Amino acid sequence: MSADAALPLTLSPVVLERLAGMIREDKLELPVLPEVAAQVVRLTNDETADARKLAELVTRDQALAGNLLRLVNSPLYSPTAPIVSLQQAVARLGLKKIREIALIISCESKVFTVPGHEGWVRQQFRHALAAGAFAQEIARSRRWNVEEGFLCGLLHDVGRPVLLQVLVDLHKVCGCAFQAAATDAAIAKLHAAIGSKLVKQWALPARLSETILYHHDPLSAPTAQQTAVMTNLADDLSHYAFGADLPGARAVDEAALRVHPMLAHLNLYPEELEALLAKRETVLAMVRAVVP
Repeated sequence: MSADAALPLTLSPVVLERLAGMIREDKLELPVLPEVAAQVVRLTNDETADARKLAELVTRDQALAGNLLRLVNSPLYSPTAPIVSLQQAVARLGLKKIREIALIISCESKVFTVPGHEGWVRQQFRHALAAGAFAQEIARSRRWNVEEGFLCGLLHDVGRPVLLQVLVDLHKVCGCAFQAAATDAAIAKLHAAIGSKLVKQWALPARLSETILYHHDPLSAPTAQQTAVMTNLADDLSHYAFGADLPGARAVDEAALRVHPMLAHLNLYPEELEALLAKRETVLAMVRAVVP
């Protein structure tokens, strides 16, 4: 990414110069995963990982363990019967789902948190969860990996809160009044590249990093076009689901979705799109149950 070419010129010159330098010199401070969550990611990258070892690992972080049990019993996963232990959660959901839940919890606590901008960040996280739910449904309809689909949706905009925190801090350091409109413009231009870099730092699959980088231009993705196309549509489905409730949301209505350019690339038939649209209220209810 060329920092100077990509940055919006509406930022204060001193903030613009600092941000361009940080990007050019690779000095942006990106959030790190909590220790146990990072170990969960490493362990679940191993196809031969032991479920008992995973449960024991999660137990070391009581906050993670408690939130994990809360989420596995939420509408997000809709268990047929209550799950009362970590061992039971791992046995029922499998290692990849536990990784997924650990990432949801880590994003909510470490990434989607910017003091003074709580409302904006909360809605961004809701958007991410809804995009994950829609991407998962698209993947299921195509018989692709649903866990990968969910993570693509969940993390596609993870660069947004990261950049917001960076710019809030830079305005303070530079002694400049915070420029909301210019900040929004910078986030819009840079979030995909920063989010891609973040998930690479978290040791998540390279295909996920590429998907995030190209989710606004999916047909340009060198090797992850399939997941980038899926994420592009899931992103718009989430914007459609929330409508005006999402700060800075793009206006996406049913008419636009019915002629969405990604439908042909996904080979989605009209009845399959109807099924996705019909999940709007279910997805919103699920998201609001997880993030009130």
